[in-house]
Amino acid sequence: MTTRTRVLLVAAMLAPLAAAQNARHVYKVDFTIRDSGDASAKSGRKYSLLVNSRVKANFRIGNRVPTATSNAPGSTSYTYVDVGVNIDCVVDEIDNAIGMHADVDMSGAVNAEKNPNANPTISQIKLNIDTTVLPGKPTIVASFDDPITSRKFDVEATVTKM
Repeated sequence: MTTRTRVLLVAAMLAPLAAAQNARHVYKVDFTIRDSGDASAKSGRKYSLLVNSRVKANFRIGNRVPTATSNAPGSTSYTYVDVGVNIDCVVDEIDNAIGMHADVDMSGAVNAEKNPNANPTISQIKLNIDTTVLPGKPTIVASFDDPITSRKFDVEATVTKM
């Protein structure tokens, strides 16, 4: 057997292993965000994404709020600020667990009570999460107290292979 033949034979035997390592899987990622200060929302807000392994998925929901940026005589310019819930997520299988990176951004606009024509105040909570979860098991991946409102939030993630 020639060296070339041996190399081709070994490459043919290893090809299925390489393909399995590079195979992409689809995962369903469910995020549940609970506000313990809101008794009427015990089940929390639910957000779901279908994610290919090792590919970033984006989820955006919310509004664009206008804020005045200049007030020159006779004209006003506006900049629009995105508020709502933004989630960026990447998952990958690691042994019998799922590695997950998620950027979660929750924001809202509050108008001034004394001057309704003033620009709104933007409240924002940003989380950068790198963790490992067990497939199909709901896991609290973040828990925090909002320093402005004194409410407690829990972020739960469930990753299921499809």
